[in-house]
Amino acid sequence: MPRIERKIEIESSLESIFNIVMDAGIVSRWNPVVDDAEQSPDNLLLKTNLGDLNIINTESVENESMAIHIEQGNINSIGYFLTPKKDKTEVMLWGEFNDKKYTKTYKNVADLILKSLKRYSAFIEEGGNPEDFDKKQLLVAP
Repeated sequence: MPRIERKIEIESSLESIFNIVMDAGIVSRWNPVVDDAEQSPDNLLLKTNLGDLNIINTESVENESMAIHIEQGNINSIGYFLTPKKDKTEVMLWGEFNDKKYTKTYKNVADLILKSLKRYSAFIEEGGNPEDFDKKQLLVAP
């Protein structure tokens, strides 16, 4: 099964980053790929520009890692590993999928997600209102 791994360092605490990636209620606010998240008692449906992702299971270790498992489709699992680096947090985003022809695309998408996570985290740390964050700026900013 093909797998990608991408990393970024973010000037934020493990706790802050973990809370952001674990909060399904805000994922569409900061993640440029996710348009909407619909929570039901049994699952979470992420409407993305890569297609709908039906999350059937989430695993996490507080302030260390989180993984989501996806029902059907090309993407099987996505997750984050968080590692402290002095006053920063190294965030590794990984994904497992079925068709290796999408490897380059998924690497580019993962890089975009990590950049947006970094910008969102900085925005929040600077006292920004989460509702004012414009994830689309990432697509036009240098």
